[in-house]
Amino acid sequence: MTQLYALTGQMAELAAMADTDDENLKQAIQDTMDGIKGEFAEKADSIVMLRRNIEGDIDAIETEVARLNELKRIKKNTVGQISDYLRRNMEAADIKSIKRPLFTITLALAPEKVIVDNEQAVPDEFVSVNTVIAPDKKSIAARLKEIRDHNAAVRKRMEAGEDAEHELLLEPSWAHLERGESSIRIK
Repeated sequence: MTQLYALTGQMAELAAMADTDDENLKQAIQDTMDGIKGEFAEKADSIVMLRRNIEGDIDAIETEVARLNELKRIKKNTVGQISDYLRRNMEAADIKSIKRPLFTITLALAPEKVIVDNEQAVPDEFVSVNTVIAPDKKSIAARLKEIRDHNAAVRKRMEAGEDAEHELLLEPSWAHLERGESSIRIK
């Protein structure tokens, strides 16, 4: 079976040859293109089936990841409970340190932490202000599209012979529009 990129190349070659006055040649080219389109469709079917198989694998992996994350959470809780059990018993027995051949266990005091009871009553000298400045990309995109559309209309008028160059809007140097990769949709 022919590879998809080879079929694409053949379609491009035939499309380039299709601009001819010879009706018989046009019909032959069209018939050949129709045959390639059929092959292309079969190849696309195979690719979609492969994609669905891989998606099934992804679902199974996500399920396994969720199971392992739950197991991890349970193990972490167990470690925390065991450590808490040892800590509480060391505190109750007033034991500050236990030296063993492989490790030493030390009961350490927790650092002090501040609990703010009333945030409005805190003096200004003890308050920090965070300001976030971020570009409004939606409004920038809207303005860039307006400029692009306006300039395209002016350029069309200029191509038709109208003197409208003075109506062109300056495109900003600090931002531009860029299209990402196209995607496929399978329903």
